[in-house]
Amino acid sequence: MKLFSGLFPPTQGRVEIEGINLATASKAALQAMQIKMGFIFQEAALISNMSIYDNIALPLRYHTGLKEAEIQARVAEKMALFEVDRQYDRSIPAQLSLGMRKRAALARALVLEPQLLFLDEPGTGLGGEAEYLVFKVLKEYHRQTRATLLMVTSEKHSAFALGDRIGLLENGRMVAEGSAQEMQDRLAPMKPPDSWSA
Repeated sequence: MKLFSGLFPPTQGRVEIEGINLATASKAALQAMQIKMGFIFQEAALISNMSIYDNIALPLRYHTGLKEAEIQARVAEKMALFEVDRQYDRSIPAQLSLGMRKRAALARALVLEPQLLFLDEPGTGLGGEAEYLVFKVLKEYHRQTRATLLMVTSEKHSAFALGDRIGLLENGRMVAEGSAQEMQDRLAPMKPPDSWSA
């Protein structure tokens, strides 16, 4: 995902999004592309000395010219979407559970309404109901915006809960790929490897 987002250049081949080679793109072109991206990291990756509210508002303040009232409205909308408790607005991330930090990170990832969303284990640290809520929101976001979602997960149920197309990685190599239905049919008779990513 770091290659896909342009954070690192590939050692072989190339990564292109919308016809732009991320390794050779100008800084301005790369920044314009990254504004269209949202990121959900496995450990939430919130800025540790910044309040939860300010973490979520940061992309809007950095990338847009929205007035503070508009920022407040957008942040409130995304916090409500993922049921981030507003009593934590002024709390720093260390004061929250991993589950609540993950919800705040999801709200931050969607605050710019990205066209390309990278998800690294989005269900990690969430209980059953919270995980269901997250996948429900992400599916609805995809349905409404037609954004591309790219998820990495070691959880088979997560892959099938969200994925239209699924690729199976084993030892760093793609060993199978297809639609969710094709992969369900293909994987049903076989025992999955101990560690797999989709």
